[in-house]
Amino acid sequence: MIRSSVVTFVSAGMLSPKKRDHVLARQQLYLNYGALSLATKLQLAGHDVALFHGEHRDPEDLFCQIRDSGRFPSIYPLMISIPSFYALPWAQAFCKLAKAADPECRLVVGGRWVVGPDPEWLRGLLPQADVLAPGLSEGVIERLLTESPVLKRVAEPAPGFTLNHLLVDGYRRYQPSVEASRGCGMGCAFCEERDIKVEKLGDAATLAASMALVGEQYNGEEIRPYLQSSMFLPTARWASAFAVETARIGLNMAWRTETRVDAITTQTLVSLAEAGLRVIDLGLETASPRQILAMRKADNPDRYLRRASELLETCRDHGVMAKVNVLLYAGETEETLAETTAWLDAHANAIAGVSVGPVIAYGPPKTADLLLDDWRRLGARPVDTTSAASTGITTMHLSTAFPAEAAEVASLQLSRRFMDEDAYFELKSFSYYPRDYRRADFERDVAASDPAKLPFTVRRRDAARVDHDQTFDEANLK
Repeated sequence: MIRSSVVTFVSAGMLSPKKRDHVLARQQLYLNYGALSLATKLQLAGHDVALFHGEHRDPEDLFCQIRDSGRFPSIYPLMISIPSFYALPWAQAFCKLAKAADPECRLVVGGRWVVGPDPEWLRGLLPQADVLAPGLSEGVIERLLTESPVLKRVAEPAPGFTLNHLLVDGYRRYQPSVEASRGCGMGCAFCEERDIKVEKLGDAATLAASMALVGEQYNGEEIRPYLQSSMFLPTARWASAFAVETARIGLNMAWRTETRVDAITTQTLVSLAEAGLRVIDLGLETASPRQILAMRKADNPDRYLRRASELLETCRDHGVMAKVNVLLYAGETEETLAETTAWLDAHANAIAGVSVGPVIAYGPPKTADLLLDDWRRLGARPVDTTSAASTGITTMHLSTAFPAEAAEVASLQLSRRFMDEDAYFELKSFSYYPRDYRRADFERDVAASDPAKLPFTVRRRDAARVDHDQTFDEANLK
């Protein structure tokens, strides 16, 4: 059997979208920047490397593409990254295909959120894996090509190199990523990084230079990078230096990031806007004082919400689209949801869109049980008590007022209250739709989707056509 000398990374896709399955959801692309970091490190060490994304493709289609390209089989292991528990069924199918085609193929499987909590549990669901790498693997990636080093779930700093997007198959379809920092450590009950200390941001000039290098990878085409950071926590001084540096090198690049609503000051936000920040994903989660305390988001709800108000108003005043994340949590009631809704209503003119969903426990029993016990004390209960063991995904009945079905309905209603199709397209196309995905494509896919599953208000096509015709006639009469 002829073997290539290519190191192939595969980011596991999903057999169906993680929230609601419709045509629009299947258009979204998520660049696996963690796998790309490992691929880049190997490429810098002299290896021939390629990264493929499963997206929503059939696992067999992607496997055939890799095999027919001559990359498989290889003298090196096939590197599988599972970015979420929703990608696990896709990974299971792909690994079976690889082992059936080449029983000698060595499968190295990573993905810290899926592998890390309980590698032995995962081994039972993915017996084809030869090596399970539970943590961030930059420090051991070269050894993983030739041996099985002692592995444990460890933290790694953000890489000191620029991600090489040219290694991604079809990279021009993806908006790029620039990793700014790792870790969070803010202690929110539902967060997987609650105990991982946030990493201090590196030099502002270095980050600006990295963004410029990514621009060169795309040959100067318009790109809108996502500054990846579980907790983007710049100081006012850092943000000011970043704005000065982007102006000095002529970096005219719109970008996006995420943070908590109480993590950065208004002065910092102003400087970030000057440096090109155009969309920010804000983790509000709730505006109910009771739920803020239950989530352990903050110990002073009034101060938390006051800072959130100030930040949203600053976003509005400085041209930054704020997408607010809302989490329906364990113990949710009509009263707590009404508090969140009223707060959002009061800030509607500063909100570009809202992403809403009920809380879900991710992980096998070893890690999920502690969280589920906490949620039971708040009045929630699992929909299926066996799902943590079988899938690593446990959906919840939040309370007697919000069983799972009612929580899903409430999530859609709240999202639609603050987001129409224009706002949705603007936010999604900024980062997640393919770079060549146009409004006409979006309109086509909206028409092909079940409107009951869409998280935004859909404009009636016939009404829109009448409005357009009336405007046209009025213009001609003037």
